[in-house]
Amino acid sequence: MSTPTRPRLLIPALLVLILTANGCAAKPSPAVVALPNGYYLQASKGDELSIVKRGGRAVVPGPIAAYAVSRNIVMGALGTPPPLARTYTNDLPFKGDANTRYFILDTLTGKISTGLDETAWKMQLTPLGVQGSVELHTPFFPE
Repeated sequence: MSTPTRPRLLIPALLVLILTANGCAAKPSPAVVALPNGYYLQASKGDELSIVKRGGRAVVPGPIAAYAVSRNIVMGALGTPPPLARTYTNDLPFKGDANTRYFILDTLTGKISTGLDETAWKMQLTPLGVQGSVELHTPFFPE
């Protein structure tokens, strides 16, 4: 008589598994790009990008228009990404203007410099070991 009860017990267990799997699949995870030493570039619900530390604390609140990584240094431009960045991958280099402000994050020490103009930004990159011209790109998050 134990044979007929096994299928009856199996059906509710399968339903619970299916509902649990559907519930997990329905919750989209936020889009992130891993950066060195536990930092992440994360898109918010409004598609604004910020840099967060492991645990979700924003360290460069953004919005971030473009970025680059050189070893343990994350550098970039603040502001809204250009409209073409939403339709193309990040192959297009970012071009700032006189009003663009930049940031530098040393992921080893956690030191952040933000609100820099282009000249100050480039001057601060040299002692950090970032040599030559830096090409920033807008991150691409597939829809």
